[in-house]
Amino acid sequence: MDAGYNDIARWQYADIPRVFGATEKQARSLVIKTKDELERLLKDPSFCDGKGVQLVELWMPREDAPRALKITTEVAARTNALVEE
Repeated sequence: MDAGYNDIARWQYADIPRVFGATEKQARSLVIKTKDELERLLKDPSFCDGKGVQLVELWMPREDAPRALKITTEVAARTNALVEE
């Protein structure tokens, strides 16, 4: 979990549509940092209508992953440690 390849570079991802020339009428960008914000967004009719490009920058807690994935990576790490010995 602490390997450098797990780090995501900080950048203003919500600005991506503008980088490619989209106007506010053509694309909508949102930054979601909490579960409550996400739940409100998913209930918002203007978001759910599917019109136009909508980019959502979703912030998640560090090490947030499904339990099965965490178990798999732990087993792989132990196996790799044995192979390296």
